[in-house]
Amino acid sequence: MNAVQPMERPAATLKRSYDRHRPLVLWPLVGLMLFLSIGGFIGGISFVTVPTGAGIGARLSWLEETPVSDFLLPGLFLLFVFGFGTLLLLIGLVWRSSPWVLRRVDSWIGFHWSWAATILVGLLLVGWILYEFTIFSDRMALQPILLAVGVLMAAIPLLPSMRGYCRTARKR
Repeated sequence: MNAVQPMERPAATLKRSYDRHRPLVLWPLVGLMLFLSIGGFIGGISFVTVPTGAGIGARLSWLEETPVSDFLLPGLFLLFVFGFGTLLLLIGLVWRSSPWVLRRVDSWIGFHWSWAATILVGLLLVGWILYEFTIFSDRMALQPILLAVGVLMAAIPLLPSMRGYCRTARKR
């Protein structure tokens, strides 16, 4: 008797890493990232246009323990890292696009570039808020919320479903 051989699927129909179904946990992460991005745009634009911080109720006295004298540089950081950067990461996670430069990163780390960068931005946000806790005597309600957002941005991508979704073929 002849053993039945499994049919081989043509290479064109094989699932690639970016064809995987999006895990449900991606959507809360997207919500957190949208929240951070919107906040980055609001804070960043406010600080860049009014470097004294008066536009959103910040005080220059908060900066006495820092290397900056106004909110222009923190505003640029908020705008580009947490505003534009987080939005770009969100797009990368949902649509799984990899510009040619970032494909090398994908193959080097074995995961989609946005996966690793989301973890890094989450950790950066945690560091930013912890730094604020050490230099600002005033506490704001948004600080613990942003601390939680940063922790979740660093933790959610490490879940097995997200790791599987973001895994790429690694060159050896």
